[in-house]
Amino acid sequence: MKKIYMIIAMLISMVTSVNAQTVDGRNFGIDGFAAYAGTPGTNHYLAGGTTGGAAGEVVKADNFAQLQAYLQSSKPYTVLVDRDIDTGITAYVDNIDAGHLCEKQDGSEGVATTYGERIMVASNKTLIGVANSKTGLAPLFSRITFVLQSTSNIIIRNCRFTMVGVPILKSGENKIVAWREGAQKEVGDPDCIGIQADNIKAGESWGAHIWVDHCEFSNGNADNKDRYDGLLDCKNDVRWITISYNYFHDHDKACLFGKGNDDVFENCRTISFHHNYFKNIQGSRLPMQRGGNLHYMNNFMEDAQNGWHLYKSTGAVGYADACYFKGSKIPIQPDQGSLNINKESGYGIVYDNCKRVITDHEGVSYLNEPAKYDETFPGAEYVKGTWIPTAIWDAYYVNNHDKALDVPNICQKYSGTEKIGDVWKEYANEIPVYSQADLQTALDNPRTIQIKPKKGSIYDETYYTYDSNGNKMTVAPAPTAIENFNANVNINKVQKAVINGKLVITKDGKQFNAAGQLGK
Repeated sequence: MKKIYMIIAMLISMVTSVNAQTVDGRNFGIDGFAAYAGTPGTNHYLAGGTTGGAAGEVVKADNFAQLQAYLQSSKPYTVLVDRDIDTGITAYVDNIDAGHLCEKQDGSEGVATTYGERIMVASNKTLIGVANSKTGLAPLFSRITFVLQSTSNIIIRNCRFTMVGVPILKSGENKIVAWREGAQKEVGDPDCIGIQADNIKAGESWGAHIWVDHCEFSNGNADNKDRYDGLLDCKNDVRWITISYNYFHDHDKACLFGKGNDDVFENCRTISFHHNYFKNIQGSRLPMQRGGNLHYMNNFMEDAQNGWHLYKSTGAVGYADACYFKGSKIPIQPDQGSLNINKESGYGIVYDNCKRVITDHEGVSYLNEPAKYDETFPGAEYVKGTWIPTAIWDAYYVNNHDKALDVPNICQKYSGTEKIGDVWKEYANEIPVYSQADLQTALDNPRTIQIKPKKGSIYDETYYTYDSNGNKMTVAPAPTAIENFNANVNINKVQKAVINGKLVITKDGKQFNAAGQLGK
């Protein structure tokens, strides 16, 4: 099997070279199902596979409003971000771990956090994190849910996501509360990323071609297991997805693939899930798979509870391929799903001091076995599947197919953010500065989709942008002096000072005014 992967990857390397990024001799370009164009004549077909916002402008988002405007626009964009972003709107909650909003919001009670928000990511977008010049860290998006609702052609790389401290109401479910137009408003579930096609009118209820790569997801401590929702969820009719080299840690319910037991249909959810590192997931869903076809390859699970669950009676189909599980309770729970395991020598699965394991099956090995297993899953009973990814796509490939014993070192070295250099250089020649014209174009072209509620008539929903006061933004602000200076002279390292009551900007000993013109 390894030889097949390598040969196919070599044959199509010229086609995918535009998305290649080589580090230590490893190609970190797009692969798996996200690289597949799909079936011609279907909604899910996209010639060339996933390209994100390659057809549009390259822009930079410096705050939440800019990020929301670009990602929600109907225009294609590649969006670069080099700083941490939240809404910037202060809220007071009883405590961070519980997050219930206080009755008084004047600071006289509770602890400070910020209101949350939602970004309804439109099709044809690339979001790339740029390591901050001072901290060296990729941007952290806090208390913002990224919803990919009936969306196609998305790339998200080198970004960090958390919901820690997101405020919720004291009554009702754990829904994100935003501040909009002078009032608190619930805006959805506290998922870091939710990929779905839910409650959309017939003909538009689908999504496809999504690549989430080299990102980090965590939520830390929580008041209870339902405080936060998924780190990365996939639901409904979404296909041709690759989730690769991500770091999921310190959470409870990590990833849900399938909304419910009836979220199953022909050819649903084709997902490549490879080189992901799970650490300290003290709950479940790594992922919980209801239906769909999942290639589960080269993943490393460490100190987790309930891992990959092929949920009973839902038609979940999976291929376990060269994965390593260490110190985890139930790394794989086959249930009644259709599980297949790679039997090639070195490319099966490895259990290292785990409590509940698959036994008596070719391709399964054990290290540091406990004195007594809590439970076993006999291979003859639970491993009956035959599916492999090439059953769907003959030319299916992954760039790096590693042996199971090598997976811990590889995932710890390469999974997560800031692991493979300047990812943004694969998408832009330079980091742009703020452009009032670009932002205005995004604001003028918000995405509108038709919602089909469970009760009532279909209606249009337009996704607007909200500024740092929670008000709807329709006009892009003029650039500040420093931004204007950078735009005019095309440099970033400047100094500023106030001398005799006036702003002075200097570069290399020369003074400039706010318009970037040399002083006298």
